[in-house]
Amino acid sequence: MFCSLRRALLFVTLAVSAHSGHAQAGGTAREVLLVVPNEPGGGLDLVARLLAKELTPALGAPVVVLNRSGASGNIGTVSVARAEPDGHTLLLTGVGLLVSPLLHASPGYEPLKDFAPVAKVAEAPNVLVVHASLKGMSLTQLLQDPRSRNAGLAYASAGYGQSSHLAAEVLMSRTGARWLHVPYRGTGPAARALIGGEVQLMLVPVGSVKAMLATGKVHALAVAHPQRLEALPSTPTLAELGVTGAEFSQWYGVFAPDGTPPAVLRRLQAATLEGASAGELRRQLQALGLETAPLGAAEFGAFLAAQSQRLSTLVKREGVEGAGR
Repeated sequence: MFCSLRRALLFVTLAVSAHSGHAQAGGTAREVLLVVPNEPGGGLDLVARLLAKELTPALGAPVVVLNRSGASGNIGTVSVARAEPDGHTLLLTGVGLLVSPLLHASPGYEPLKDFAPVAKVAEAPNVLVVHASLKGMSLTQLLQDPRSRNAGLAYASAGYGQSSHLAAEVLMSRTGARWLHVPYRGTGPAARALIGGEVQLMLVPVGSVKAMLATGKVHALAVAHPQRLEALPSTPTLAELGVTGAEFSQWYGVFAPDGTPPAVLRRLQAATLEGASAGELRRQLQALGLETAPLGAAEFGAFLAAQSQRLSTLVKREGVEGAGR
């Protein structure tokens, strides 16, 4: 009884915050944490910060992005799974949510049971990016280089189970390449390692590519997507270069802990869809090359179920291994 009453009171606080935030002590509403299970500087972090600006007025409360990285994203993800299901702690994550349990024996959560999907915000195809030392090489030349056959080249990822990891493993399985996997704690650190020459390759969600290319230290070689991207019109697709079946995209979605009251979830969904559809946010995401087609909770849930099945099959078929490889 007490627990139900407390949840009801918490819902009332969230539901009316858009209208009564200034009536609370100090004139501010209780903040909403949007947890990103990666280091700052990557695609997830960028999308979260752009979305938080739109969610703040939509919810009538400050939305604060909190980066909790580590254990291939599991630390931040588990923290939200175990948070109070009151609508004040949310998770913005991507494909790693579904893949990590396939690669780790005990990730600490079950993706389709421990979270309530709120909305899918956007999708980002991956781009094969190489260090400047490999610039001038075609994909064919890169794949024929002896270093590509004996782990003489290293690729960075944002961590085991992240989009950048799985996309690279799929590409290797399609081409016979053998690159050394070097996982980092997020896209930001992995990108910095590539720019600094610590590694030579990376499959990067397109949202992070432009900033990397601007350094002049990396070069976009191919897009892991069926069509060329508007943000990188001169970069060919893998299929154009003779590699088929290696397309892989990152997606970005908002989740709440399982047990969050339906009315709170509806309000969070409405605010997220409103924010994701805002003209300025769509313009910014599209400028980065992201595909913006927001999905509500029901459609997002169906998407996740289909993705979970596809990824499970893909991981087994491609022989992708986890942290113990």
